[in-house]
Amino acid sequence: MKEELLLLPSDSWTRVIIEKPFGHDLESSTKLSKHISKLFREDQVYRIDHYLGKEMVQNLMVLRFGNRFFGASWNRDNIASVTITFKENFGTGGRAGYFETAGIIRDVMQNHLMQILTLVAMEKPATLNAEDIRDEKVKVLKAIKPVELKDMILGQYVANSDCDRKLFICLVVNIRF
Repeated sequence: MKEELLLLPSDSWTRVIIEKPFGHDLESSTKLSKHISKLFREDQVYRIDHYLGKEMVQNLMVLRFGNRFFGASWNRDNIASVTITFKENFGTGGRAGYFETAGIIRDVMQNHLMQILTLVAMEKPATLNAEDIRDEKVKVLKAIKPVELKDMILGQYVANSDCDRKLFICLVVNIRF
């Protein structure tokens, strides 16, 4: 990759998009991040979660902050709890190998569902620019009370009983602003 980058004109508009999984553990993720930082500036690197491209997910901010009915009532003073359900009726399809290797927590919860949680729980950002949205999402993540074992139910599907990763989770998350 580095050789190809050297052939580009110095004033070219270069971006790289990386989708999860970004490594398979902290060590490989850190190593990959260091390697990428040798090739690109941080403002050229986009780490994405494809789940954010789903239509309803993209429309959450419009629904929340662009709708007078929801905008006035969708806040921590008026909502006591939210249930986020992730259910795919098509199964794991061709992803079964990865899903069974990663498990529900790594494949879905720590990225897709946490993104949904932040969009649902965040305060209205000062503007709709990426930095302000990110800052509000980070406030939500920092306000999450540490999860304890008593707050979760982990499970396995009968059809995947030979898999050693948990493929089902029910989790109570408390946000304390």
